[in-house]
Amino acid sequence: MKYVDAIVDIGDKAGKEYNIEAKLNEMQTKWEDINFNVLQYKTSYIIKGYDDIIQVLDEDIVSTQAMLFSPFKKPFEKRIEDWNTTLKTISDVLEEWAKFQGQWMYLQPIFDSMDIAK
Repeated sequence: MKYVDAIVDIGDKAGKEYNIEAKLNEMQTKWEDINFNVLQYKTSYIIKGYDDIIQVLDEDIVSTQAMLFSPFKKPFEKRIEDWNTTLKTISDVLEEWAKFQGQWMYLQPIFDSMDIAK
């Protein structure tokens, strides 16, 4: 009975560490199944479904940042930091791609114009 408090404390910490590991595994597995829908647009291709991907991405970034501030992150700290970097890179690339795609869709009629080509 004299070790009950220590055992409860260790069990509590282990449970919280397990929750971090399980959430990290869940996020990484979810991203393995995410696909980008590429559709033909005139003579080129565009990505469709940004909103769904951005929503998942934002949720996962918030979850990962919460893990970074957890006092129970130590066993997974490097993995969490790497995953956070990966999510930020995905976010940056998607943001730039969306800008580029919007500009291309705006300018493509100009490049496809026969008058301008001449």
